[in-house]
Amino acid sequence: MIPLYTAEIAKKIDRWIMDEFSLPGLVLMENAGRTVASYVSQFLAQEKGGKGRVLIFSGPGNNGGDGFVAGRHLLNKGLDVKLISSVSMLERYKGDAFTNANAFMKVGGKIAFSDELSDSQLVNEIKEADICVDALLGVGFKGVPEGEIARLIKALRKASFVVSVDVPSGVESSTGCVPGAAVMADVTITMHVYKLGLYIAPGAFYSGRVLLADIGVHPMLGALTFETNCFLWDKESSLDVLPDRPLGLHKGNRGCVAILGGSDLYRGAPMLSALGALRAGAGVVYIILPEDVYAQSGQFIPEAICLPVRTDRRTLSAGALDVLLPLKEKIDVLIVGPGVGRESETIELALKLWEKWPKMMVYDADALYALSVASSTLRRRNDVVLTPHEGEAARLLGCEPAWVRENRLEAIQKLSLGFGPSVLKGFRSIISDGSQFRICDAGSPALSVPGSGDVLSGVIGTFLASGPNLVDGASLAVWLHAKAGEELELKKGLDGVLSREIADEIRNVIGDIRYAKKKGRLGRGIEKDGKDALTRL
Repeated sequence: MIPLYTAEIAKKIDRWIMDEFSLPGLVLMENAGRTVASYVSQFLAQEKGGKGRVLIFSGPGNNGGDGFVAGRHLLNKGLDVKLISSVSMLERYKGDAFTNANAFMKVGGKIAFSDELSDSQLVNEIKEADICVDALLGVGFKGVPEGEIARLIKALRKASFVVSVDVPSGVESSTGCVPGAAVMADVTITMHVYKLGLYIAPGAFYSGRVLLADIGVHPMLGALTFETNCFLWDKESSLDVLPDRPLGLHKGNRGCVAILGGSDLYRGAPMLSALGALRAGAGVVYIILPEDVYAQSGQFIPEAICLPVRTDRRTLSAGALDVLLPLKEKIDVLIVGPGVGRESETIELALKLWEKWPKMMVYDADALYALSVASSTLRRRNDVVLTPHEGEAARLLGCEPAWVRENRLEAIQKLSLGFGPSVLKGFRSIISDGSQFRICDAGSPALSVPGSGDVLSGVIGTFLASGPNLVDGASLAVWLHAKAGEELELKKGLDGVLSREIADEIRNVIGDIRYAKKKGRLGRGIEKDGKDALTRL
């Protein structure tokens, strides 16, 4: 896993580097700005034949100082560079930023002050640039950008290509919150360590491709000294916890998953969950569903064991316990919710299982609705994984979906501490038990199809049954599901993907990473750019 840091810890690491290695801030700023210049010059070499116009926007702090350093190095390379400052006069810069502003001018750089430019002049400057550098606000910024900085951020929407320094201006680097205007970066070059807010939506929408800048000390030295509880879950993380399949393996070793769901309206949901479980490698899968639903769809997956429950209303009720309880010793994980509906008897069943079922469970779909009905009286469980999307999470928390959308990290922490380990689905899905946080580095809009969440619930069930601890098992399942979406996007495009195809592709993703491990070709995909000046995630 790749550690992600809040602004507070990132600043402590910077201070530690300066103290431990006797490196002044001026040196760190020099290394940061030179790395930005290296990327910009390489971009122009590839896209514009080594020529082109660079427009740099520098804010009032050290982030702006990085912009001055980048401008100086780009001028030294013979490029056409213009710098626009958000401050009203040069003397407002302090310390290292002021030093580098003067150095920029001494090599021939010219500084324009944004308050002297009209809106049309500003837009014209941006449109004439081949690449813009956003060095307005740094990792310490929180809140809503105002004044000239807000104006410049909005103007940068007209840019053809934007590189942000450390974090896109307007994005809160600790949370990913975007309370006001923010720069939509094509590339973000972040300094020394990866910032948490670059990987959590909505901040992740603004970050583009994230590059890690070398500022003179290996990132792992800081990581070993300062702990974090937030990590990016990637391909290597998945392989680390993927269950081995040794010779002599039998289906009982692969885990037994039971799915309780289905109703007259949602006949296919438990079937898709079962398909997800089987494609992820489950050894035994039971489906407990209403008798009438079984009669219409029970043969969809012959590999699963269907156990129909007689019911008067074509929905599950407490009578399902008569089928379920005799299997208690066999079942490793019970998935509650796919297509189960919101009838009063199904709500009662879901709540009774929450209180009485003694083994691991996954609560999905309408089972989450049942929890929201009695959320104030439920005890927290350490052995149940909840899988809400933002709307379901909002219902559980008693808030608006918009709040969850804007505060995903806080939302999942509240869910996990209040109910139990949770997966907050969406772009950059987050998995947490309330103290540890995993952020999935994969995903695709191709996953936004009916039944996709049902498939995911089955995959989670499989890796809870046969894999590691709950958080790692759920993280593995989420990543495999997300990666399957990426692969299907490449093969079939963004539209028309069926959820059963997602399940089928999961098998291929598992096979690919097992093969990569066998051949010794697995890596995080971090590439070196130039002379170790830049590493790419």
